[in-house]
Amino acid sequence: MKRNMLAALLCVSLTAAMLTGCGSAEPEAAEPAPEAAGEAEAPAEETPAAEEEAPAGEAPAAEGNTWNIGYCNQQMKEDFFITVESAIYTAAMNAGHEYNLAITDRDSTKMVTSIETLVTKGADIIVDFNCLPEQGAATGEKLAAENIPMLSIDSDYGENVYFFGVNNYDAGTQLGKSLEAFVDERFGGEVDFVVALWDSQAGDVVKMRCEGATDEIQEKYGLSDDQVVWLDCMADDTKTQSMTRDWLDAHQDAEHIVFVGQNDDRGYAINQAVIAADRVANCLIGSHNADPSSVENLQKNTEDPTATAWVTTMAYNSFLYGEQIIAYVEDIMAGGAEMQRYAEISPLTTENVDDYIAERDEVQANFIEH
Repeated sequence: MKRNMLAALLCVSLTAAMLTGCGSAEPEAAEPAPEAAGEAEAPAEETPAAEEEAPAGEAPAAEGNTWNIGYCNQQMKEDFFITVESAIYTAAMNAGHEYNLAITDRDSTKMVTSIETLVTKGADIIVDFNCLPEQGAATGEKLAAENIPMLSIDSDYGENVYFFGVNNYDAGTQLGKSLEAFVDERFGGEVDFVVALWDSQAGDVVKMRCEGATDEIQEKYGLSDDQVVWLDCMADDTKTQSMTRDWLDAHQDAEHIVFVGQNDDRGYAINQAVIAADRVANCLIGSHNADPSSVENLQKNTEDPTATAWVTTMAYNSFLYGEQIIAYVEDIMAGGAEMQRYAEISPLTTENVDDYIAERDEVQANFIEH
């Protein structure tokens, strides 16, 4: 029956595209209606108890401890996705599993055909990192009908799909708290605006990583809703930078501005705009992922943290995703695993970035090349 999925999945893709208007996009996400990443939906933040009966899409336990894992990755351009793929591959090989990779360019149609290809290659489970909620939910339902479980990374695909990633709202809250320390130190506890740059195509769950931060800061400093600004940058670096620069030019009198980026690509673009506008002294920037760009920025400013506006990033520890995800896959295939499992995260600043780098480099040195 696996080979019969293509037509059904393509139908689902076309339907999803018509409903969402998204063909190719950007990411988290995460990292729930749950999750990762954490948006407005309470279910995304709560980890439900393990099911007494195997949930839809869970394959029955089989003999042996190795599996054919089909991994569908949205792209191999940004460090986070490259690192996660390398970590999963390494963990899968070390555990003796079979592994097949598909790259989709975060296109919903390619996602469908790529997953069908992985299924025809004998995938026992599909692990997906496309962060396309509507398409993911539809695909997860079709896979469940084939008794093939699906595990999504950093984006909640609904009740038929397992989730691994960050509790996005919690991650945002932690980022907000990290930024507050700098607000108190540099701005004397004053905030004129909180400006969040996010990608609507990534879905509401991933948006929660920005909502957690803006909610935290708004509540602590008693900001009005007019002081919280949302800019949809559509996962485009150039657009992020131009939107940030335009907003800064339109608010020349603002002296205490906190920017929240959905990920470090947004953070980097925001930082470039702040520097170009000569507004470093007026701005603080926090983002998510702990990609090389943010880590290197923190490291080069350890001696003088005030020289940069980009003061913190949430470390999702992507280099540790592999072992956690493969362990989760094994639990799913054994039967009875919980539907959501969260990754551990922590905020990075100039104070702890060197320790983070040392741990990251040690783990990545053991990645298996492929």
